[in-house]
Amino acid sequence: MTSRRHFLRTVGATVVGLSAGESFAAEPTTNTVHLGMMLQGASAADLHANAKAIAAVGFDTVQVTFAFHPTADELKTLAQALKEFKLKTAAFGTYFNLFRPGDTGFMESSQAAMKIIAAHAELFDCNQFVTWSASYASQFAGADPRNHTPEAVAQLHRAVSEVILPILDPIKGRIAFEPFFVHVVGTLALAKEVLAPFPADRVGLLCDPPNFISPDLYPQRQDEMLRLFRELGDRIHLCHFKDMKLNPAGPNVEYPGPGGGEMNYPLMLSEIRRLNRPMPCIIEHINPEQTQMMKTKTWVEAQ
Repeated sequence: MTSRRHFLRTVGATVVGLSAGESFAAEPTTNTVHLGMMLQGASAADLHANAKAIAAVGFDTVQVTFAFHPTADELKTLAQALKEFKLKTAAFGTYFNLFRPGDTGFMESSQAAMKIIAAHAELFDCNQFVTWSASYASQFAGADPRNHTPEAVAQLHRAVSEVILPILDPIKGRIAFEPFFVHVVGTLALAKEVLAPFPADRVGLLCDPPNFISPDLYPQRQDEMLRLFRELGDRIHLCHFKDMKLNPAGPNVEYPGPGGGEMNYPLMLSEIRRLNRPMPCIIEHINPEQTQMMKTKTWVEAQ
C-alpha cells in the first residue's frame, strides 16, 4: 500500500519551486489537548492489528483512516474491536478529491467510502469526518494553477453542498478539510474563502500547519502558524501532530513525525490552548510500532 504518510513525505519533490479573527479566551485552560494516534490501514485486518498496537501503548483516541472501501460487516467488527480496546474514534479519515469524488486514484478512498462509513457512524459514536479539499490535478501532489482561483473556490462550494453535506446531514455530521498547499484549501486566504459560506460547527478545518507551508513559505512558517490560529481558530475541528523540515538537497519540505523536524511545538500547543475548548490532537507520520509510538508519545507529552 502507498500510504497517506508516504504521499506527504514525498510530495515536496513533486512540487519543487512552487509559490504558493481573534476570538480567543483571555485565560486559556490547560487541559484542552487530548492526544491520540492515527489509525490507518489498507484492510480491515490492518486496522484491527494497528488498533491493538495503539491501545497497548496507552492511547485512548484515534482517527480511523480508511485506505480501502469497508463493508458493513467490516465496520461492525471494527467498531466492536475499538470498544474492546477502549479506543474512542475522534474522526474518520476518508480522503478523496472533491472535484472527482469517485476517483480512487487520487487517494485510496472515495465518496462511496464516506457514504457507507456515515451510514454506520453511530456504531463508533462519531460524526466527524476529514478529507482533502479538491484539485484539478490528476495526482495528489500535482500542481495546477487553476486550484488557486475564484473559479476553484466556487466549484468547491458546490461540491460541499452537493457531495459532502447530503451524506453528512442525516447524521448531523461534521467535515474538516485537511489543507495542502497545492490544493484549493492550500493557503490561509483560500481556506477562509472556502469555509465562509458554511457554519463553523459543520464545515471546518483540520489544523495541520506544515501542510500550508510551500518551500517558498518555509522561512515564514512560524508566522504562518500564528496566522492560522488567529484567522481560522474558530474553524478548527481537530489537529494533526507531525513535523516539517526543509530538505537541504531540495528545495522541498519533508514531513517526519513529531520531534523530527523544526516546527515550534511549544508555540503550537500554546495556540491550541488559546482556543479554550477540548481538541483531539492526532499523532501521524510514524509507524504503529510500540517503541516508536511510545517514544513519540513521550516526546509530545513533554512539550
